[in-house]
Formats: sequence, structure tokens, C-alpha cells
Amino acid sequence: MNKQLFIALLLLALPAGLAAQLAQRNSLSPVLSGGTQNQQNRNTTQPAANDPTLPLLDSARTFMVENKFSQAREALRTALRLAPMSLEIWAMYDEAVSADYVDKMRKEKYNPVIERDIEPIFSINRVDSYIELGTLYVVGTLQNISKDKRQKIVLTARMLDENKRELRRETGTLLIPERGLLPNESSLFEIPFKNFPPGAKSFRVEVSAYE
Repeated sequence: MNKQLFIALLLLALPAGLAAQLAQRNSLSPVLSGGTQNQQNRNTTQPAANDPTLPLLDSARTFMVENKFSQAREALRTALRLAPMSLEIWAMYDEAVSADYVDKMRKEKYNPVIERDIEPIFSINRVDSYIELGTLYVVGTLQNISKDKRQKIVLTARMLDENKRELRRETGTLLIPERGLLPNESSLFEIPFKNFPPGAKSFRVEVSAYE
């Protein structure tokens, strides 16, 4: 005997009032069960709205639009700690890392920064000057303080006025320029200024070329 036939026979056997109540209860049960199921469905979808990675993903997208790639990368890294199996977050993280690398390379190209140890190559010592037959000579001693031999050394002297403005410059070499300088070796240099400019108050000497 199936369930519907059993219910029909039971209604015939019961008093009229009780049978009506039972029939009404049976008709409401699918509605109630449907409401319960809908409530369960809402409960199952509720955790997605409370996903803790969503604010981090929104922040990362905003940072990417603003070209703040390093900040986007950090936000996505935090999201990956919360959801390490999310392919979507991993894809966004890879994109942020690539964009950050390209941005840094571009900045280094247009704003290069070089950092290295202080390793002087030359030391200029005992610089002096004298005048002979209308020519001013700037003389001194140049020492090679590097670990390698240096050749084709050229020195430049600048004449400056009282405000340190350059009036004129001349170049000179070592007394024996073709020999060069071995490590820790020193040599005299001489830079002549014929008809040196009036108003010159000081000079500055530097090594301007070498091999």
C-alpha cells in the first residue's frame, strides 16, 4: 500500500474536523520544507560574502591601477596566506610581480643609481704654480694608488676667479707621458697657461682621462 492511499483511508476513518487539520498540515509541509531548504541555501552562500581575502583583492586592484605595484604585491601576498590554493589570487600575484619588475627596470634606466666601494685611482700631491716668460705653470705630483698600471694620463687645470667661476682651462701630461704609472708610482706633471686670464685667483686640478 502506497503512502497516498494510506493517507486517504486514514482521512475517511477519522472525524471530519481532525481529518481537515491533518490534510492542512500535509499541504503546508512542502512549503515549510522548501523554506527550510532556502534558508539552508542562504546559509551556505553567506561565507562567500565574509571572505577575508576580498578587501585585500580590492586593494590590490586599486594599487595596480595607481601603478603602486609593490604595494599590490604585498596585499596579494597577504591574501595568499589566507587562501594559498586560490588560482585567481596566484594569477594576480604573478601579474603584480611582473609589473613591479618592469617598473623598477624602467626607473633604473631613466634614473640610474650606482653604488660601489670607494677605491681612488690617483692622488694629486704638492700642487703649486709659477710664472716664467709670461706663462703660468701649474705643477704637482701625481701618484697611482690603484692596483693596475695606468697609461695615457691627461690632467686638466681650471683657472677660477674670486667667485670660483671658471675663466679658462688647459690640459697637460706627465713629464714622461708614454711611460705611464705603475701601482704606487708617482710622477711630476706640468700644465702651462700662456697669457693666463686676468682676474684669476685660484686653480683646480683633476685627472680628466687615462687608460
